[in-house]
Amino acid sequence: MLFRKMLRDMWRNKTQFISIFLMTVIGIFIYSGVSSEYTGLQDTANDFYEETNLADAWVYSSGFTKEAADAVRAVEGVTGVERRLTISSVGNFDNNPTIKLHFAENNLISTGKLMEGEAFTIEKDGIWLDTEFAKVKKLKVGDSITVTFLGLTLEKEIKGLIMSPEYVYSEGENDIIPVPGTYGYAYLSYLALPKEIPMVYTDLLVTTEKPVDLKLENAIDQALDGKYSVFLARKNLRSYMQFSEEMKEHKAIGKIFPLLFLAVAMLTIVTTMARLVNNQRTQIGILKALGFKRRKILFHYISYGLWISLAGTVIGAVVGPLTLPYLFYGPMMTTYMLPEWRSAIPISLLYMAVLSVAGCTLATYFACRNVLKDTPSETLRPKAPKDIKHSFFDRLKLWEHLSFDIQWNLRDIFRCKGRSIMAIVGILGCSALLICAFGMRDTFDYIIKWNYEVLNRYETRLELKSDITSEQTDKLIEKYDGEAIQEGAVELKANGKKRSGELLVTDQASLIRFVDKDSNNLELPVNQISVSYKIAKLLGLKLGDTVSWHVFGDEKWNTSTIGAIYRTPFTQGITVSKGYFEQYGYHFTPTTIITKQEVSKDVKDDAALGISKVQSKSMLVDGIKTVTEAMNVLVFVLMIAAVILAVVVIYNLGVLAFTERQRELSTLKVIGFKTGKLRSLLLKQNIWLTLVGIVPGIPIGLWILNYIFNFVGEVFDFMIIIYFSSYVYCIAGTLLISVLVNRLFSKRVRKIDMVSSLKGVE
Repeated sequence: MLFRKMLRDMWRNKTQFISIFLMTVIGIFIYSGVSSEYTGLQDTANDFYEETNLADAWVYSSGFTKEAADAVRAVEGVTGVERRLTISSVGNFDNNPTIKLHFAENNLISTGKLMEGEAFTIEKDGIWLDTEFAKVKKLKVGDSITVTFLGLTLEKEIKGLIMSPEYVYSEGENDIIPVPGTYGYAYLSYLALPKEIPMVYTDLLVTTEKPVDLKLENAIDQALDGKYSVFLARKNLRSYMQFSEEMKEHKAIGKIFPLLFLAVAMLTIVTTMARLVNNQRTQIGILKALGFKRRKILFHYISYGLWISLAGTVIGAVVGPLTLPYLFYGPMMTTYMLPEWRSAIPISLLYMAVLSVAGCTLATYFACRNVLKDTPSETLRPKAPKDIKHSFFDRLKLWEHLSFDIQWNLRDIFRCKGRSIMAIVGILGCSALLICAFGMRDTFDYIIKWNYEVLNRYETRLELKSDITSEQTDKLIEKYDGEAIQEGAVELKANGKKRSGELLVTDQASLIRFVDKDSNNLELPVNQISVSYKIAKLLGLKLGDTVSWHVFGDEKWNTSTIGAIYRTPFTQGITVSKGYFEQYGYHFTPTTIITKQEVSKDVKDDAALGISKVQSKSMLVDGIKTVTEAMNVLVFVLMIAAVILAVVVIYNLGVLAFTERQRELSTLKVIGFKTGKLRSLLLKQNIWLTLVGIVPGIPIGLWILNYIFNFVGEVFDFMIIIYFSSYVYCIAGTLLISVLVNRLFSKRVRKIDMVSSLKGVE
């Protein structure tokens, strides 16, 4: 009987219970979808790393002897050491792609996962190629591939296609983001190295019992007697770090947004059940008089919140992992290379589901418990009206000068605080979601314009071959009216911290502009080092501090004073002038020529020019837009969620307000208020609450946006930008939803039965 009563009550109050259901579904949907996405990918990556025995540290040098490897192997905490030769080659294709060749000594550490073909062994001759590169170039097992390096040409049969754990995220040496087909890698046996080249192992791959710390790094440093150029722990490997930061960003998103929807669901339950129980005082009294125990009646009303939240939680938990992850996978597949893409249900989803159901059930309990404490005789009588207390506004002299509309709405807002708070929280959530969505869109849009229109004002990048002569370089500069720059990699050390970064050496380049952290133009010093803002922040540096640095491949450390800190969205690192660079004994060797001219991508076909690759601004911009596609999916989801949240909350608020004030509205109609006037009265309160919710919603949205962008990784430095028009769209859109939804439910004013409403108490 009580179960049928519950279903009947839910049907009569279907708007409120549907809104509770939807909020629960959306909250759990987002949490389950995003959490299963990042959990599945993280599990896939961890399994991949474990299966291929990914190194815990990489040590680079101009050459490691067997004795050096044995010395590191003897360090306490080290479980394995392997030498490897890595050479950068150029593939024999139209776009001259860079292919990193790894000549393995044993292939026991950081082995490639075989995707197709024969398994890799040291004794077999051939090449095991990057499967993604092979896919783009339409290569298959059994084909031959030709590469050139150190003046030699090497042709090998493709024995297998592999995925390497070191290249989950990989991009070319001068690329900002991965560009398929321009960069690849391959594994070979050390026996495959041409006899003309002496075998010199440049890499030392190290596995350890536990994650590498400073103590272990120092022990390895002592074992090698400092004779190495770079020490790289796994957490600082570009591929590992970028993927980990991406997963942290998704985790942050999955945690924040569901709480908002669940909070609205619980507020809705409190207001709905409080009104429902108060309206059913007589029914409760009859049930008590018939002998129903207080505990059974209490459970009956608690079950309203229990069953509706349980249904929403189950549906959200089932649908989320089946749909939301696959919206992210498409764009992410263009950036990350994993052997499989699967979702996984985390144990935290169970905790979140229990929290959701328990929260809604407890909210129902607190809304019902007071009424059920009364005796049957007290419950059968109408509830005594609340003592009317004057609000703060009533005591102001200004109160007497306010119009009836304002006075009536202010008193109603303060008298029904629960309903008003629910409306404000819902609108706050809507505006915060919209600010996040617009902020993500505007930030990425601004970053692209900022980087390629303000900071880098060239139209084309001409990547130069490693064996280009100075005469060829000079001819290219003259032909294209270009400017030469040298790009490379550096390692920086300060305050007990180390970071890898990009090196930029300029020779009075005017096509690259620099700005400070406030976007003011900045002139870099010619006799000091300049550090990017993100690197300075990570190392705790400021102007005038000293920092140690060295170029990858060079064991010599240099110490410089910081003369400027500039801000750039990509390629964090240092910038020095040609003269200052040469003061440390380096030779300025241009790797790129930038020009304002638009150069055809086919110009590189002339081998005499010494050009390896041509990159136009449009190509670079398109590449970055590809990376941001995953964020565009999130922007779309947030906008849809914001609209649903606003519509559900505002409509539910209107229905509650109309139901609770039906007697008052009937009284006003009796004394002569027109329908239009009453609808205007309701609309004003809705707009007030909407504006009150928008005001804190905007800064909260900015805070959430800043929190999310904290996980973009050390390589990127994104300034949060929201255009004025986006603020307008956010505010206007929320108000428009409020007005439109208000017009839907305020039509009920015309259908008020004044007789039954005014005689209801009798």
